Amino acid sequence: MEKLSPDLLLKKLQQWVGTNIYIHIEVNPGGYFRNGKASLQRAHVKGEHGFRVFLELDDQKSIIHVDQLTHMDIADDLVIVTGYDEHDRLARTLEISSQPFPI
Repeated sequence: MEKLSPDLLLKKLQQWVGTNIYIHIEVNPGGYFRNGKASLQRAHVKGEHGFRVFLELDDQKSIIHVDQLTHMDIADDLVIVTGYDEHDRLARTLEISSQPFPI
C-alpha cells in the first residue's frame, strides 16, 4: 500500500464512470458489505491527509461515502483504499472492482 494520492485515485475511478462496479466496504470493528453492484456515475476524492471518497451510483440514486482514508493500492481491475486509526490499526476499507469479489 502507498499513501493515498487523490489525483491518481480519482483518475482511476473516473475510468469506471458509466460502468458497473462491485463494492466492498469494511469498518472495523463493526461490519462489512460485500459485492454490491452498481453503475458508477461520479467519483469524488476530497480532503487533506485523511481523505473522503464519495461514489455517486445508479443515476445519483445512491451515494457511498467513506472518510479518514490514508492509503491505496491500484491495479487494472481493483482499487483498495484504507484508513488507519490513531493506533495504526486498520479501521476502514473500501474496495472497488470491475469484477465480483470472491465470497
